[in-house]
Amino acid sequence: MSLERYKLFFRELPETVILIDMGCRIRACNTSAEKLLGHSEESLRGKRIQDLLSSPPLMSLLDEAIAFSRTPSLNHENSIIELTKGDKKEYFKVSMNFFGAQAPKEKFLLLILTDITVLKEIEQHKTDFFATASHEFRTPLTSIFMGVGMIKTGQLGQISPKGRELLEAIESDCTRLLRLANNLLDLSRMETGSISMELEDVSAYDIIDAALATLKLQAEHKNISLYTKVPGDPPLVKADVNKIIWVVTNLVGNALRYTGVKGSIIVKALRKGTKVIFSVQDTGKGIPPEYHDKIFQKFVQVDGGSGGAGLGLAICKEIVEAHGGEIWLKSEPGKGSTFSFSIPVGRS
Repeated sequence: MSLERYKLFFRELPETVILIDMGCRIRACNTSAEKLLGHSEESLRGKRIQDLLSSPPLMSLLDEAIAFSRTPSLNHENSIIELTKGDKKEYFKVSMNFFGAQAPKEKFLLLILTDITVLKEIEQHKTDFFATASHEFRTPLTSIFMGVGMIKTGQLGQISPKGRELLEAIESDCTRLLRLANNLLDLSRMETGSISMELEDVSAYDIIDAALATLKLQAEHKNISLYTKVPGDPPLVKADVNKIIWVVTNLVGNALRYTGVKGSIIVKALRKGTKVIFSVQDTGKGIPPEYHDKIFQKFVQVDGGSGGAGLGLAICKEIVEAHGGEIWLKSEPGKGSTFSFSIPVGRS
């Protein structure tokens, strides 16, 4: 198909479509692109896209695509870019694809930007709601929790065994709801970038050791073997210690819930280039394939789960990505699961 026929095909598409040659110069664009860039197609032709769009993440993707002559790996995080028009921010989802002959002069990159500003605004409203609701929940829940504790200790008089049983049930529910409120508040802060990161160089071994300290007794009670596998000279990572310990604790805690008696869990840390890869491998029941792509989303629970709110892995993802890392899953039903994440290596 000729270039002119391609142009006819995408001219009136609602998405912003820009055709770029291997020199990053615009060869063609559609009506939506003209509106976004503020110029007609005729005046845009031959101009470098770097001179027209101010978006370092997008330029990074384009540089990678042109340098290696292949479409870069796009995911939910790196495919969403922010563009500023006047005093207004707009958000677009990026997709791109090569077509044409193998010769550089006959090869083109089709860049498509889909406006998702409305969706981002809805997501922000939802985040704000969760933050407000969580904050409002915490105060009365804390008061209830403290009141139940006072009654249980007999400060307000003796209670019957059945009364104590009821109070323990109330205390358990309050603890669960308070944890949910705290998780929602933490998640909303991370999503808005308002949670601070206190980075320092720390040993990967120390992180794992601190995370497992609170879980060893639980593993013993379930007769589950808990192993660590870290090099003799443990790599350093650049991390917010408390937050990364929380991530490892959460992953191992999940593994304990889904691993049966006499099972095993291995926690590893290994340097790979400029990253340190942490992994938690269990011999549990595994996770069905249909959950692999959405397991790190908010409120997602695997069938037969522990009845939690489905926020732990979403928070893990936010923390890891705030460190500049990635988190992923490998699992097969009946053969266990391995959750892994990467964070930058520290200075030796």
